Amino acid sequence: MNNSSRKVWESPWGYPEGFIVATGVVLAGILLQLTSGKLNPDLYAYPVNIIIGALFVIGLLTIHFIYKKSRIVRWLSTVYSTLPAIALLLVLCIKLGLIPQLPVTADESQLPFDLFSYLGWYQMTTSWPFVLTCFYLLIILGFTTLRRTGRKQSWRDIGFYLNHLGLFIALLGGILGSADLERLTMTVSEGNVEWRGTTHRGDVVEMPLAIQLDSFIIEEYEPKLVLIDTQTGRILPDTRPESYMYEGIGKKTQLAGIYLEITDYLPHAAVFRDSIHSNIVPMQMEGAATALKVKATYESTAQPVEGWISNGSYIFPHSTLQVDENRSLAMPPQEVKRYSSHVTLYTDEGNTEKAVIEVNKPLSVNNWMIYQYSYDDSKGKYSDTSVFELVYDPWLKFIYIGIAMLLAGAIYLFVAGPKTDNLIEEKIVEERQSQS
Repeated sequence: MNNSSRKVWESPWGYPEGFIVATGVVLAGILLQLTSGKLNPDLYAYPVNIIIGALFVIGLLTIHFIYKKSRIVRWLSTVYSTLPAIALLLVLCIKLGLIPQLPVTADESQLPFDLFSYLGWYQMTTSWPFVLTCFYLLIILGFTTLRRTGRKQSWRDIGFYLNHLGLFIALLGGILGSADLERLTMTVSEGNVEWRGTTHRGDVVEMPLAIQLDSFIIEEYEPKLVLIDTQTGRILPDTRPESYMYEGIGKKTQLAGIYLEITDYLPHAAVFRDSIHSNIVPMQMEGAATALKVKATYESTAQPVEGWISNGSYIFPHSTLQVDENRSLAMPPQEVKRYSSHVTLYTDEGNTEKAVIEVNKPLSVNNWMIYQYSYDDSKGKYSDTSVFELVYDPWLKFIYIGIAMLLAGAIYLFVAGPKTDNLIEEKIVEERQSQS
């Protein structure tokens, strides 16, 4: 009798039973979520997570050696249980990617009041369905790996063990390590040393390291010009707003039907304006604005309008050039190309290190990762304050080890080439025997 015509739970068990069991795990998680709420990471922080991990591994080993001939244990190490478990976990991961995720430290009052909140989907990684499904997959991985040790070993098994153990280590480390994860922010001004961090709750704590901000540097793109509605400030045209990036003095262009010619450029300017007129002069000082002198013509027969346009700064006001009764040329704030912090780092051990921290280029110190988080955007490019995010994740090394093993296993299997027909037939026979 083939799998398509046999009854569910009739031996040998196949994919229908696999999906029923995997779905049952998810439903059990949903019931726990509705009755007890999300998992509190503080409850399984160090050393509780170490104990849980050790007991989990010991339990897998014990069950394998005592009940390795059990039909259930053998079935849990087959593809019929593995693929449904992966499929259900993939569905949860897709929801995790589609639904906005809030920090696991967020209070229930910060969550939207809807069904997704009750199901824990706004904090998927601490929801019972996600955690139980991960542990179910870990059980399958563990039994599959242990079962492989009982058969005749070959050189191809190296790739198998690297892949399965790598995924096991990465997944278990990610689940258990989430309880020890800490995120803090630290605000440092140029020339000052800071050793205190702020938690998401606003608590100030002393850190095992200190950061001195030697200098903070911001690089900006060239200024842009836009045509706006004078009354509403909307960028025109409404259907498809246009902009022009400065390319040099003397350049001519067309912007939303307006013919422009750049006649002068001041990268550092002071803007003085009264109720009627504005005056822009070059000035080398902190807080200086960027200014462009533009000649604008909106009709071939119209008289050109010429004047200065500036985006202003935290000291000086912005300046626009009115083209007609309803439209004006304006310069939006310049976009940031790159910003970086030159720092000196001090640790409790007495070590000192100079480094540059940028976006996507964090600094690693012991078990801390220091990221460039923000700056004083009210001052723009003249900001003398840098905001860092400090992340403590002592389990991250285990996740990296697992990922490295996965990559090594994939490369090994690619180099080793596909299985021979004899090995495939041997695998099919083994799967049939496990179900008998």
